[in-house]
Amino acid sequence: MVPSPAKLTAAERETSETESLDPAPLGTAPLSGLGPSDGSEAAAEKVEIELVGPAGAEPPQPPEGGWGWLVMLAAMWCNGSVFGIQNACGVLFVSMLNTFGSEDDDQMVFKTAWVSSLSIGMIFFCCPIVSVFTDLFGCRKTATVGAAVGFIGLMSSSFVSSIEPLYLTYGIIFASGCSFAYQPSLIILGHYFKKRLGLVNGIVTAGSSIFTILLPFLLRVLTDSVGLFYTLRVLCVFMFVLFLAGFTYRPLASSAKDKESGTKGGNRFSLFSKRKSSRPKKIFNFAIFKVKAYAVWAVGIPLALFGYFVPYVHLISTSAAI
Repeated sequence: MVPSPAKLTAAERETSETESLDPAPLGTAPLSGLGPSDGSEAAAEKVEIELVGPAGAEPPQPPEGGWGWLVMLAAMWCNGSVFGIQNACGVLFVSMLNTFGSEDDDQMVFKTAWVSSLSIGMIFFCCPIVSVFTDLFGCRKTATVGAAVGFIGLMSSSFVSSIEPLYLTYGIIFASGCSFAYQPSLIILGHYFKKRLGLVNGIVTAGSSIFTILLPFLLRVLTDSVGLFYTLRVLCVFMFVLFLAGFTYRPLASSAKDKESGTKGGNRFSLFSKRKSSRPKKIFNFAIFKVKAYAVWAVGIPLALFGYFVPYVHLISTSAAI
């Protein structure tokens, strides 16, 4: 029995009304007019897309161990060497005063304190520049070059004849090298760990605490027995080990294609792998500051740490008098 045209039209009308009430199929564009809560989430997703880069580039998966544990130990040595030496500047301060001047000379006390103050300040002052170099050249090259520069600065500091050249050799060259070695040690951890990143960061940070506790005893023995200059040369050993540790920051395969090529071409991901990493399109990308939580964190941390290192440098003379 064939339906009449009137009934057919009504049925078609019913079907069209039902389809208009159905939700949009997958893959179609969402309706405009997002709510207030959806706006921040959409902005965060947009920023994430801008930071990640073009679609189709498969990010490397953190191995959560393996070679990453050696990377963790190398980063721990880096944090310990850099901040252990900086935090133990009180012992070096007294030795510098005894070598170049007198503790009774207030002008000499100020000049000597400024050496360590300049060194600590340069480490964090160079961090934005180091981040750019790390994005351009990778963690391994940046860390090894930084450790080499720190080694040169510390070694040259052991041949000065007055306090003023230490501003350049110890305060700028050595500190800049430490900054270039320190920043990649934090970035590389996120390449090898994700689920265990909190634990790994805690272990790496503990390295600075361990070295800060032990180094003053070693420096006191060295300065009393062999003097300031030979003490600085002994500290160069720490920087040389840091130079070798930087070679452990090998880059991960960025896609399955890189992994296949590494398998076919032998063990390309060895300690001295020469795989080229993709460089970022933008050197300075301020899109991340669109996320309010990050912007508040980025402003709050420098304010919180503004006076963190002041006691390490400027209270040494007061504690010596006590």
